[in-house]
Amino acid sequence: MSFPSAVEKLEAGWTAEDALWHAMQHDTEMGFVAISALVKAVRDEYNDPIGFVQGHLVRFGTNVVSAVLRSEQRGLGVCIDFDPLSKLGMQVARLMGTDAARPLMTERLGMSFGFANCCKVIASTDEGDVRFTPLDQIKWQANIDC
Repeated sequence: MSFPSAVEKLEAGWTAEDALWHAMQHDTEMGFVAISALVKAVRDEYNDPIGFVQGHLVRFGTNVVSAVLRSEQRGLGVCIDFDPLSKLGMQVARLMGTDAARPLMTERLGMSFGFANCCKVIASTDEGDVRFTPLDQIKWQANIDC
């Protein structure tokens, strides 16, 4: 189950959105920290977004930090690839890979997101930056084998 604590919160009378939001932060904590750091890196225009994200993950250990593979600028935003087979990568996929979770992240964090090839997160203040073409899809899949 992607977000097990959401069921508990829903049964306790929370709204579905609040239950899911809580579960996203707790059941996928490493992924949530990584995405939140990416948002701050984009918003504050850090020169080294991958280093910034990795710095926020240090408390989870070196295996987690090393699962942040590479970054690239995309318009006003940043793309970051995560190792899709790592625990971090799997949590990021749970946060970004559903049509319920990703829009909730967009709404609550105030950032547009895209998700490609099971492991690339695109975050930008410009919605146009998170849309990608078939050519983008083909180029990006060459970087990693999911």
